[in-house]
Amino acid sequence: MEVLWTARYDYQPHWRLAPHRHDYFQMIYFVSGSGCIFLNETEHPIRPGSLLLVKPGCLHGLSPSSIVRTLDIKFSVNDRRLHELLLSAGGLLEENEARIADLFERIRNEGEHRGYLYRELCTAYLAELLFIYLRKEHRDNRDLQSDPIGQEMSGDWIVERAARFIRDHHASDCSLVEVSRVVGRSDRHVRQHFKSALGISPRRYLLQYRIHRAQDLIEFSGDSFKEIAAKVGFKSVHHFARAFHEICGETPGGWRRKYQAGICKDVNIDPAFVNTNWTVRTGQGLPMLASAARTMTRARRLV
Repeated sequence: MEVLWTARYDYQPHWRLAPHRHDYFQMIYFVSGSGCIFLNETEHPIRPGSLLLVKPGCLHGLSPSSIVRTLDIKFSVNDRRLHELLLSAGGLLEENEARIADLFERIRNEGEHRGYLYRELCTAYLAELLFIYLRKEHRDNRDLQSDPIGQEMSGDWIVERAARFIRDHHASDCSLVEVSRVVGRSDRHVRQHFKSALGISPRRYLLQYRIHRAQDLIEFSGDSFKEIAAKVGFKSVHHFARAFHEICGETPGGWRRKYQAGICKDVNIDPAFVNTNWTVRTGQGLPMLASAARTMTRARRLV
């Protein structure tokens, strides 16, 4: 793969990127702003944190309604398998992650300064960006098939719009009255559509989504359970703990212990690899190093 071009743009409200096609890949990360993206004659709202993949030959355009700040790269992919994976991937990923913006900025910085091996570094950052995109896109597809919180893409626009509002406002009270007002339908109408499309009520959908976000915070942050409860919309840690156990079948503490059990645990990607432990404890350094040396010797013999 190779990065062809990169830029950072601030689209003004009176600008318009006319629909067009090209024969290379493009990725656009939306930092902020609002408006519409046109992708193969389908209109999508611009949301901060969205990542757009434009495939070769895909008709696309942009119409901002406010200042839209973007990070943009154009690239080619020669690896056959990666090329096929990108062609079969979705066009728009709506999950904000700081690491994605950082990779765009690293590519742009390397391109501007043109240091030693800058093109190789741009390729390495691009590879990481594409693998992150494909993994998240794969996970979203899996969730659509198996998890009620991901099944709103059912073709029911009422459920889709209501579910989007719930996800965007899950940390607030987010009442059914507010949800109904957003979609322009009665409470009863919205509840019926959720039951028909997902088999659950809007309130249950909100609860499951809150717990889904809490699982990520428990695994990947050092926040206390009280802090996590507040971040995902629970008014008390006790309510959060009860809801978490109801949805997951275990307590938040049990979930965190299960995750932490995998920390400092060797995971060999190559089954033939033999790891050596160089950790030195006070007063025991020489015996441990000697043991490691013996392990390495055995590994060489195996090779």
